[in-house]
Formats: sequence, structure tokens, C-alpha cells
Amino acid sequence: MKYTDDYNAKFKIWAEERKVHPLPEFEFPFKIESRKFNSYKEFDDWKTDLVKRIAKAGGLRWKK
Repeated sequence: MKYTDDYNAKFKIWAEERKVHPLPEFEFPFKIESRKFNSYKEFDDWKTDLVKRIAKAGGLRWKK
């Protein structure tokens, strides 16, 4: 069976390779404070505002 026909092929490939790929790191243009939310709506509103703030600041910058 070809990998393209197998839905679980990615797991086989990952198991055979045995290499942990690092995730890319980026710098925020401002500090994000930790906080707790009382509801999912409040959390979603915060995320929407965060995305708007990041876009207004010019986006994220990747670390080198």
C-alpha cells in the first residue's frame, strides 16, 4: 500500500525517523500577561483582541 492511500502513514513515517523536529520560535511585539477566564466567550473575545493587536503591531517576528 502506498503512503498516499494509508491514513495512518504519517505515524509510520514518524516512528521510522525517530527525530524530534523543533517547533519554530517567534517573538511577540508586546508582553502577554497570564490571566484566567470565567467563560469560553470571554476567552474567545480575548483571543480575537490578541490577534488584532498582533496584526496592528505588524505581526510576529521569527527568532533566528
